[in-house]
Amino acid sequence: MIHTHPGVVEVYQRQGQNFGSALENAEIKRRFKAARRKLFAVDTSAKDQIEGDLISSDTIERTLWQNFIEFVFYDVADSAGLFAALWDFFADPNNWRIYADVADCLALLKQQGHYVAIASNFDSRLIPIVDSFPELSTLDETFCSAMVGFRKPDPAFYRAVQRRIDRALGTKVASIDVVFAGDCIENDFHGPRCLGWTAFWLDRNGEPGDVVGCPEGCRISSLKELSIALG
Repeated sequence: MIHTHPGVVEVYQRQGQNFGSALENAEIKRRFKAARRKLFAVDTSAKDQIEGDLISSDTIERTLWQNFIEFVFYDVADSAGLFAALWDFFADPNNWRIYADVADCLALLKQQGHYVAIASNFDSRLIPIVDSFPELSTLDETFCSAMVGFRKPDPAFYRAVQRRIDRALGTKVASIDVVFAGDCIENDFHGPRCLGWTAFWLDRNGEPGDVVGCPEGCRISSLKELSIALG
Protein backbone atom coordinates (compact mmCIF):
# COMPACT_ATOMS: atom_id res chain seq x y z
CA MET A 1 0.00 0.00 0.00
CA ILE A 2 2.82 2.40 0.78
CA HIS A 3 6.44 2.82 -0.26
CA THR A 4 9.38 4.96 0.74
CA HIS A 5 10.35 8.14 -1.06
CA PRO A 6 13.06 8.17 -2.28
CA GLY A 7 13.57 4.42 -2.74
CA VAL A 8 15.20 2.42 0.03
CA VAL A 9 18.54 1.79 -1.73
CA GLU A 10 18.87 5.46 -2.65
CA VAL A 11 18.17 6.49 0.94
CA TYR A 12 20.71 3.98 2.21
CA GLN A 13 23.39 5.28 -0.12
CA ARG A 14 22.75 8.94 0.77
CA GLN A 15 22.74 8.30 4.49
CA GLY A 16 25.70 5.95 4.22
CA GLN A 17 27.73 8.60 2.43
CA ASN A 18 27.01 11.00 5.28
CA PHE A 19 28.80 8.54 7.55
CA GLY A 20 31.73 7.87 5.24
CA SER A 21 30.49 4.86 3.25
CA ALA A 22 31.86 4.41 -0.26
CA LEU A 23 29.42 1.66 -1.27
CA GLU A 24 27.70 2.05 -4.63
CA ASN A 25 24.00 1.38 -5.21
CA ALA A 26 24.56 -2.06 -6.74
CA GLU A 27 26.62 -3.28 -3.78
CA ILE A 28 24.15 -1.85 -1.26
CA LYS A 29 21.29 -3.56 -3.07
CA ARG A 30 23.16 -6.89 -3.08
CA ARG A 31 24.04 -6.69 0.61
CA PHE A 32 20.52 -5.45 1.44
CA LYS A 33 18.98 -8.57 -0.11
CA ALA A 34 21.46 -10.83 1.65
CA ALA A 35 20.77 -9.16 5.00
CA ARG A 36 17.00 -9.56 4.57
CA ARG A 37 17.42 -13.28 3.94
CA LYS A 38 19.87 -13.71 6.81
CA LEU A 39 18.13 -11.65 9.49
CA PHE A 40 14.46 -11.43 8.52
CA ALA A 41 13.85 -14.78 6.82
CA VAL A 42 12.70 -12.97 3.67
CA ASP A 43 12.31 -15.26 0.64
CA THR A 44 12.66 -18.38 2.79
CA SER A 45 10.07 -21.10 2.24
CA ALA A 46 6.85 -20.50 4.16
CA LYS A 47 6.10 -24.23 4.29
CA ASP A 48 9.37 -24.84 6.16
CA GLN A 49 8.69 -22.32 8.92
CA ILE A 50 8.43 -23.68 12.46
CA GLU A 51 5.37 -22.14 14.12
CA GLY A 52 6.31 -19.68 16.82
CA ASP A 53 9.94 -19.42 15.70
CA LEU A 54 9.91 -15.92 14.17
CA ILE A 55 9.10 -13.90 17.29
CA SER A 56 8.81 -10.13 17.04
CA SER A 57 8.58 -7.07 19.26
CA ASP A 58 9.69 -3.47 19.01
CA THR A 59 12.89 -4.35 20.87
CA ILE A 60 13.58 -7.35 18.66
CA GLU A 61 12.90 -5.43 15.46
CA ARG A 62 15.13 -2.53 16.51
CA THR A 63 17.98 -4.93 17.33
CA LEU A 64 17.53 -6.74 14.02
CA TRP A 65 17.72 -3.46 12.12
CA GLN A 66 20.84 -2.44 14.02
CA ASN A 67 22.44 -5.74 12.98
CA PHE A 68 21.12 -5.19 9.47
CA ILE A 69 22.87 -1.81 9.12
CA GLU A 70 26.12 -3.25 10.47
CA PHE A 71 25.88 -6.07 7.91
CA VAL A 72 25.18 -3.79 4.93
CA PHE A 73 27.61 -0.99 5.82
CA TYR A 74 30.73 -2.87 6.78
CA ASP A 75 32.77 0.22 5.81
CA VAL A 76 31.13 2.61 8.32
CA ALA A 77 32.81 3.08 11.70
CA ASP A 78 29.84 4.80 13.33
CA SER A 79 27.22 2.20 12.46
CA ALA A 80 25.16 3.21 15.53
CA GLY A 81 24.90 6.77 14.24
CA LEU A 82 23.96 5.62 10.76
CA PHE A 83 21.35 3.26 12.19
CA ALA A 84 19.80 6.11 14.23
CA ALA A 85 19.64 8.35 11.15
CA LEU A 86 17.96 5.66 9.05
CA TRP A 87 15.60 4.64 11.85
CA ASP A 88 14.38 8.23 12.20
CA PHE A 89 14.12 8.69 8.43
CA PHE A 90 11.79 5.73 8.01
CA ALA A 91 9.77 6.74 11.08
CA ASP A 92 8.85 10.05 9.43
CA PRO A 93 5.52 9.84 7.55
CA ASN A 94 6.78 12.53 5.15
CA ASN A 95 9.19 9.99 3.70
CA TRP A 96 6.45 7.61 2.61
CA ARG A 97 4.06 7.63 -0.35
CA ILE A 98 0.87 5.72 -1.11
CA TYR A 99 0.45 3.74 -4.32
CA ALA A 100 -2.00 5.23 -6.81
CA ASP A 101 -4.31 2.20 -6.81
CA VAL A 102 -4.85 2.05 -3.04
CA ALA A 103 -7.57 4.64 -2.45
CA ASP A 104 -9.95 3.29 -5.12
CA CYS A 105 -9.37 -0.30 -4.02
CA LEU A 106 -10.14 0.47 -0.37
CA ALA A 107 -13.23 2.44 -1.31
CA LEU A 108 -14.59 -0.45 -3.39
CA LEU A 109 -13.78 -3.07 -0.77
CA LYS A 110 -15.53 -1.06 1.94
CA GLN A 111 -18.55 -0.51 -0.33
CA GLN A 112 -18.67 -4.30 -0.78
CA GLY A 113 -18.78 -4.69 3.00
CA HIS A 114 -15.33 -6.17 3.55
CA TYR A 115 -13.32 -5.89 6.76
CA VAL A 116 -10.01 -4.43 5.54
CA ALA A 117 -6.69 -4.32 7.35
CA ILE A 118 -2.96 -3.99 6.81
CA ALA A 119 -0.85 -6.92 8.04
CA SER A 120 2.83 -6.03 7.83
CA ASN A 121 6.27 -7.04 9.03
CA PHE A 122 7.01 -3.74 10.73
CA ASP A 123 7.40 -2.28 14.19
CA SER A 124 5.07 0.21 15.88
CA ARG A 125 6.44 3.07 13.73
CA LEU A 126 3.93 1.83 11.16
CA ILE A 127 0.91 3.11 13.11
CA PRO A 128 1.59 6.88 12.83
CA ILE A 129 2.72 6.39 9.23
CA VAL A 130 -0.59 4.75 8.30
CA ASP A 131 -2.53 7.33 10.31
CA SER A 132 -0.91 10.12 8.28
CA PHE A 133 -2.63 9.06 5.04
CA PRO A 134 -6.30 10.13 4.72
CA GLU A 135 -6.71 7.43 2.06
CA LEU A 136 -6.09 4.78 4.72
CA SER A 137 -8.55 6.16 7.26
CA THR A 138 -11.18 3.56 6.32
CA LEU A 139 -8.95 0.65 7.36
CA ASP A 140 -10.45 -1.40 10.15
CA GLU A 141 -7.10 -2.28 11.71
CA THR A 142 -3.35 -2.22 11.24
CA PHE A 143 -1.43 -5.34 12.26
CA CYS A 144 2.34 -5.06 12.54
CA SER A 145 4.58 -7.96 13.49
CA ALA A 146 6.06 -6.19 16.52
CA MET A 147 2.59 -5.82 18.04
CA VAL A 148 1.29 -9.22 16.88
CA GLY A 149 4.33 -10.92 18.41
CA PHE A 150 5.42 -12.88 15.34
CA ARG A 151 6.73 -12.11 11.88
CA LYS A 152 5.53 -13.41 8.52
CA PRO A 153 5.78 -16.13 7.24
CA ASP A 154 5.51 -17.72 10.70
CA PRO A 155 2.08 -19.41 10.89
CA ALA A 156 1.70 -17.89 14.36
CA PHE A 157 1.48 -14.45 12.72
CA TYR A 158 -1.50 -15.36 10.55
CA ARG A 159 -3.24 -17.25 13.37
CA ALA A 160 -2.91 -14.24 15.68
CA VAL A 161 -4.31 -11.94 13.00
CA GLN A 162 -7.28 -14.24 12.38
CA ARG A 163 -8.06 -14.43 16.11
CA ARG A 164 -8.18 -10.64 16.28
CA ILE A 165 -10.38 -10.45 13.18
CA ASP A 166 -12.73 -13.03 14.68
CA ARG A 167 -12.96 -10.98 17.89
CA ALA A 168 -13.56 -7.76 15.98
CA LEU A 169 -16.36 -9.31 13.91
CA GLY A 170 -17.79 -11.35 16.77
CA THR A 171 -17.77 -14.56 14.75
CA LYS A 172 -15.45 -17.31 13.56
CA VAL A 173 -14.47 -16.46 10.00
CA ALA A 174 -13.78 -19.43 7.72
CA SER A 175 -10.14 -19.55 6.66
CA ILE A 176 -11.05 -19.54 2.96
CA ASP A 177 -12.93 -16.26 3.51
CA VAL A 178 -9.79 -14.47 4.75
CA VAL A 179 -8.10 -12.88 1.73
CA PHE A 180 -4.46 -11.81 1.79
CA ALA A 181 -2.60 -9.84 -0.89
CA GLY A 182 0.96 -8.61 -0.88
CA ASP A 183 4.16 -8.27 -2.86
CA CYS A 184 6.31 -10.93 -1.13
CA ILE A 185 5.41 -14.30 -2.59
CA GLU A 186 6.45 -16.28 0.51
CA ASN A 187 5.14 -13.91 3.20
CA ASP A 188 2.00 -12.75 1.43
CA PHE A 189 1.04 -15.67 -0.80
CA HIS A 190 2.45 -19.04 0.28
CA GLY A 191 2.34 -18.22 4.00
CA PRO A 192 -1.38 -17.39 4.11
CA ARG A 193 -2.21 -20.32 1.81
CA CYS A 194 -0.52 -22.70 4.25
CA LEU A 195 -3.35 -21.82 6.66
CA GLY A 196 -6.07 -22.20 4.05
CA TRP A 197 -6.51 -18.50 3.36
CA THR A 198 -7.25 -17.13 -0.09
CA ALA A 199 -4.18 -15.26 -1.31
CA PHE A 200 -3.00 -13.13 -4.22
CA TRP A 201 0.56 -12.25 -5.11
CA LEU A 202 0.80 -8.53 -5.96
CA ASP A 203 3.45 -8.37 -8.67
CA ARG A 204 3.81 -4.64 -9.28
CA ASN A 205 7.15 -5.08 -11.07
CA GLY A 206 5.93 -7.50 -13.71
CA GLU A 207 8.35 -10.34 -12.98
CA PRO A 208 9.03 -12.31 -16.18
CA GLY A 209 7.89 -15.90 -16.62
CA ASP A 210 5.92 -18.17 -14.36
CA VAL A 211 6.36 -18.17 -10.61
CA VAL A 212 6.64 -21.61 -9.04
CA GLY A 213 3.60 -22.39 -6.95
CA CYS A 214 1.58 -19.32 -8.01
CA PRO A 215 -1.45 -20.62 -9.92
CA GLU A 216 -3.02 -18.74 -12.78
CA GLY A 217 -5.44 -16.12 -11.49
CA CYS A 218 -3.58 -15.63 -8.20
CA ARG A 219 -1.05 -13.18 -9.62
CA ILE A 220 -2.24 -9.58 -9.87
CA SER A 221 -0.43 -6.46 -11.05
CA SER A 222 -2.43 -3.89 -9.09
CA LEU A 223 -4.90 -3.64 -6.24
CA LYS A 224 -7.58 -2.70 -8.77
CA GLU A 225 -7.54 -6.34 -9.85
CA LEU A 226 -8.03 -7.41 -6.22
CA SER A 227 -11.15 -5.31 -5.75
CA ILE A 228 -12.55 -6.72 -9.01
CA ALA A 229 -11.73 -10.29 -8.00
CA LEU A 230 -13.51 -9.86 -4.66
CA GLY A 231 -16.47 -7.99 -6.13
